[in-house]
Amino acid sequence: MNTNKPFKFHWGHGIILTFILFGGFMAYFYIHMTHENIDLVGKQYYQEGQNFQEKINERNEANQLGLEKPGYEFSEDFQTLSITYPRVTQKISLVFYRPSDAKLDQQINLSKLSSDFQILKTSFLKKGPWNLSIHWVQDNQKYQEDHRIYVP
Repeated sequence: MNTNKPFKFHWGHGIILTFILFGGFMAYFYIHMTHENIDLVGKQYYQEGQNFQEKINERNEANQLGLEKPGYEFSEDFQTLSITYPRVTQKISLVFYRPSDAKLDQQINLSKLSSDFQILKTSFLKKGPWNLSIHWVQDNQKYQEDHRIYVP
């Protein structure tokens, strides 16, 4: 007695295969997402929330300055940053914030500025999106300006 029938794929096999593929995808998705590190909240989030009105005021003051605020330009390979600022600037701080990884955040402080132009090394910038926040003091008034940059 020969019971070797050729295998025929029918809708019942399709349903079972769909459930198996869906379960495999969900398991992969769960494992991948639980190992993803997303740092959207700062370590001092409560204190930062309390000082948020001060940040808004600094941004509004910076918008009213017009051409009297710092400017920046990256090199083509994003390895250097040239920053220009008015001579009356007393100190300036650049904060590079990486939304997806707080370990990559960098802060560069410049004070006792003798010229109106500086070149800084930015080789720490990895590919992807960054937020650049420029804080400066000019005539004993604090200002802030935020920019989104993307490193290709």
